[in-house]
This record gives sequence, structure tokens and C-alpha cells, in this order.
Amino acid sequence: MKDSRKLFYKYKDSKSKTRENVGLLLNGAGKIVTKDVEKAKVLNAFFASVFTSEIALQQSQAPENRAKA
Repeated sequence: MKDSRKLFYKYKDSKSKTRENVGLLLNGAGKIVTKDVEKAKVLNAFFASVFTSEIALQQSQAPENRAKA
């Protein structure tokens, strides 16, 4: 019983480790970003652009939008 608890917590701890380091990123101007805050802004802009483009594309292809055009 004690061994199974040890194994459980060892497994749980191995899955909950976080990675602190994000690799090199380039901002919109092509410059390397080094600070965490800057990296967060670059990643946020990227993901926002991906999801915004997808939503806009879906809305423009919706049948009710095509009928109005």
C-alpha cells in the first residue's frame, strides 16, 4: 500500500512539472525577443490573429452572409 502511494505521487509530480523557458521568438519587426513580457505579447498576438482569422473566415462563408452580398 505504501509503495503504491509513492508510485502515485511520483507519477503525479512528473506530470505537474512546468517548463519555465520559452525558446527564442521573433516579434513582428523580425527582432529577437528576450524578456518574458515581450514573449507573452508576441505569443498573444499570434494566437489572437489565428483565432480572429478563423472566426472571420467562418462568418464570411456563412449562408446568411453570402445571401446579403
